[in-house]
Amino acid sequence: MFYFIVLFTANAQLSPGIEWQKSTWSPRGLNGQPQTQQQSGEEWWYSHKNVLTAAGQHTAYITCGYTNLVSTAATYAAAELMYNEGPESPYNPITPALYDYTQLPEGCSDRDYIGEHRTPSRGNVGLNDLLGNMIYCKPKTVGAIEEVIQDPQDPDYAYIVGVHLGIRPYKDKVNFIAYNPTAANPNDNFSLNNLGVTSYTNESGHLYIAKVEIATSNVQWEALYGYPDYALSPLIAYESKSYGYDIIKSSNGHLIATGYAQATNIASGPGYPFLLEIDPATGHLLKKAVLPLNGTDLKPMSNPTSGYCAAGIGHSLEEILSTGDYAIATIYYFGNTGQEDLNNAFIWNVDQNLNLSNNWANNPIQIAGVGPNYNSNIWEIKYHKALDQLLVPVVRDCAKCGSAGLNQGQGFVYRYNANGLLVHNGTNPSAMGAINAFDLRIGVEETDDGGFIAVSSTRPPKGNHSPPTPNELGYLFGCPDLGFTDWDTDALVVKYTRTGALHWTKTFDLEENRPRRPPPGDLKRQECMYKITQTQDGGYTISGNSSGNFDDNYMAKLYNECNSQQAYTSGPNNIIDITQNTTWDSSRVVLGKIVVHPGVTFLISGPNTVIRFADSKLTGIETNITVMLGGFVNVLNGAKLTSIDNAICTNSKWDGIRSEASPAEENALLIYPNPANTNFSLLYNGDDIAVVNYYIVDMLGKEIKKGYLQSYISQEINTSDFSEGVYTVYLSKSNKVFKKQKVVILKY
Repeated sequence: MFYFIVLFTANAQLSPGIEWQKSTWSPRGLNGQPQTQQQSGEEWWYSHKNVLTAAGQHTAYITCGYTNLVSTAATYAAAELMYNEGPESPYNPITPALYDYTQLPEGCSDRDYIGEHRTPSRGNVGLNDLLGNMIYCKPKTVGAIEEVIQDPQDPDYAYIVGVHLGIRPYKDKVNFIAYNPTAANPNDNFSLNNLGVTSYTNESGHLYIAKVEIATSNVQWEALYGYPDYALSPLIAYESKSYGYDIIKSSNGHLIATGYAQATNIASGPGYPFLLEIDPATGHLLKKAVLPLNGTDLKPMSNPTSGYCAAGIGHSLEEILSTGDYAIATIYYFGNTGQEDLNNAFIWNVDQNLNLSNNWANNPIQIAGVGPNYNSNIWEIKYHKALDQLLVPVVRDCAKCGSAGLNQGQGFVYRYNANGLLVHNGTNPSAMGAINAFDLRIGVEETDDGGFIAVSSTRPPKGNHSPPTPNELGYLFGCPDLGFTDWDTDALVVKYTRTGALHWTKTFDLEENRPRRPPPGDLKRQECMYKITQTQDGGYTISGNSSGNFDDNYMAKLYNECNSQQAYTSGPNNIIDITQNTTWDSSRVVLGKIVVHPGVTFLISGPNTVIRFADSKLTGIETNITVMLGGFVNVLNGAKLTSIDNAICTNSKWDGIRSEASPAEENALLIYPNPANTNFSLLYNGDDIAVVNYYIVDMLGKEIKKGYLQSYISQEINTSDFSEGVYTVYLSKSNKVFKKQKVVILKY
């Protein structure tokens, strides 16, 4: 006998298959009119969360991000004077003619690179069903929404955080949105006429938080926040910058948010990492604080003497449940005298009063890259409840870690205990590999098995990664500002065990090998990923953007990984070639195709022999027995063919036995061998896991045998007492026949 068999175990990095992928865009454009993908502007999802009912059932995904509409105004300055948020918007007049995509001239004034025809970005909230289909996508700000969370105590509502920009449309909205509202002063807002503000070209804005109803996106309350007090100077408060990146609901029932804010009385002052505590019922500000910019622990690694921190941003925060403190993930930008590092990731520990905590010996923790520039960046931090540890994903060793474009680095997930000490058991940090993206972000999440999983973007090792050719650029060829640095990046998902060891890695594209085409095609072939969540069925959902029509919202879901918890029999390229007569008389679990070649008999025999097959969909690897013309398969003496044990992987299926010339078919009744002699086996590839009735009749219509058949489990039929002839096998459910097939019995 001759065949290749290679054994590998569950830790052999078998990743789950892709259940679905969805690229979407705002369904309505200006004047509330439906718009096609080609008419839509630039769209990104920055985050998503699973929507759960009060009973804990997962029903949808709530998403947030931003989009740009498209204007035919001659310049960006002209475009920014006009803005529309759809028919539900009370904020601005609508001038549809200025947003007619069909009138856009071809050339460098198109929207993606020069920006002359982009309108100001709008922050969107979306709702998507469990297959990623968009239910709604509605604007809430002139700016962007960076994060969304569902209220665990009041699951009909969610909280969003981002920025509302200070461009002209801001004029109408800020007249009735409160700034730093409190119980004593709930309605302080910027009356721009009273402030004497007449110029609306300032693009800085304010940190924006709102409570929205998930089913409708209707705003329950919304407010702007910054560090300067309104009472001190409304004009300084208006002109100061602030921006929100993350929000949580803490164990004390309050909202805690982070971002950055100018914390001086001068609007042009530096930005500080900013913290807020907010009443979730009203939006009233309860506390605010900024983290330091100066200190001996806030120095660039390459120049601790003359280097200094020029600005800082709070990107993410988590509550450490075992201590009651908060961990704040920040990035600091350095001002240096030479060509030293530009930015580093820092983790702060603050107490529930938003003061620096004494629970950590080193506060903050600095996570730098390797020399010579030591750069690093962080966008998320997560508290792993089961381990009582902080998951800290960092991109480091990049030339430009802190801002978008021209970006590549190395991804790592660090683990710290609740006291801020690096965990030394297992692998730490856990490597992700090369990160390539427009934004160097890593999202991370605790998993139900006690491990953790991370998502980002990378450039696949195979493929043409050269800059687009003039032909591929189309009418954009020759544009001077095509900073084309982020093409050909794919989604990267990496799963780790609870000790940080690599479990599996998966890299995938929205559409494999799709050609580069000029707009409105997909010129960049880019996926840029930000967030990941685990779903109730054990799968994983990611969100970010893809580059179709410049950029579109993108979500994808991986199946659960229960099929990876196996020791598999497989072969090179997941093919087991049966090229000589072969007998399997012991149980095993198969991954990939068993190919039975012409003139060869593959015999599976023995009362205790159970051959289980992986699920092709769940693994993304085709798994079946493929019989070439002239090959034979026989299952004898009580042997069984079936799927992965239901106790390990609920409702797992396999593809069954098929002829080389037959396509994959679900709901098929397979009879093998056929013709048969002393026995044959039945296998029903049902569209679900179910028990069906079978009965066999002879050519005169007489019932010869009957019984029960479990879908995806082979059933051996003894035909030693059958006469030679043609018989018909019928399958029925609820007394109704739904499948029949003939089998020939030959006595020789």
